[in-house]
Amino acid sequence: MKIIRQLEDRTGFTHNETVLAEYILAQKANVLSLSAAELAKKTYTSPAAVIRLCKRIGLSGYQEFKIRFSAELEQQASNISTIDANIPFEMDDDIQKISVKLAKLTNESLNEARAMISSMRKEFEQASDLLMKSHHCVIFGVGDAFVSGLAFQARMMRAGFKQFLTSPVYGEQRHLAQTLRKEDCAIVLSYSGSTEATLESARVLKQNHVPFIALTSNRSSELAALADIVLYLPDREKKYQRYANFSSQACMEYYLNVLYSWYFIQNYDDITKVRID
Repeated sequence: MKIIRQLEDRTGFTHNETVLAEYILAQKANVLSLSAAELAKKTYTSPAAVIRLCKRIGLSGYQEFKIRFSAELEQQASNISTIDANIPFEMDDDIQKISVKLAKLTNESLNEARAMISSMRKEFEQASDLLMKSHHCVIFGVGDAFVSGLAFQARMMRAGFKQFLTSPVYGEQRHLAQTLRKEDCAIVLSYSGSTEATLESARVLKQNHVPFIALTSNRSSELAALADIVLYLPDREKKYQRYANFSSQACMEYYLNVLYSWYFIQNYDDITKVRID
């Protein structure tokens, strides 16, 4: 999840962390010139509180915070889009306006996702390696994320990837997670990283030493902390304010399509020997 979004949401923040978040959002670029001690002095907190805030939002320390926060501010300044990913249309929009807005939102989302993939090449390769060496693989998730996972599973199986176990219906995923072992793997899908039913499965996987890949936008989520490999999604939607998930769904499917394509290339000769209808 982006820094600015986490500072706005303040999930699990202490009083001092909330004070720091409010000051950073109010001052933004001015904060970049401050040391941790100077920021603490201006907010009547402490350098230790500044570091704890950085850790809270999934960063290693204040230096990483300044680098990534600066990048976010630059991106925010250059982004002239007026499309709200949470509600990408207005009451008086006609079909033409809706189609243009959704096309623009999809293009912007995928461009951001492409840029993020370029910085996660190692993670994508590790994810592919984990899939190919596993005895079995299961996809976990709920709602639209699970649907995206099932489409990925179908593509992979048509390309000759036979390791998938049948993904269970909602409410049964935790039970299947209990049957997996360290020779297996899983793909866990959750945009927010906080869907409780999905987290239950992730905790079981971790307890049983089953390696798994997580797709989420939330860097400070429990899911990201549990996963062996995390593929971070662009963070354009607010969990409790979105009416549709056009952006996150497009990005999740895009990531899975990249994984599928990489697998296809690695096994190109074997796959293309068999005609796929």
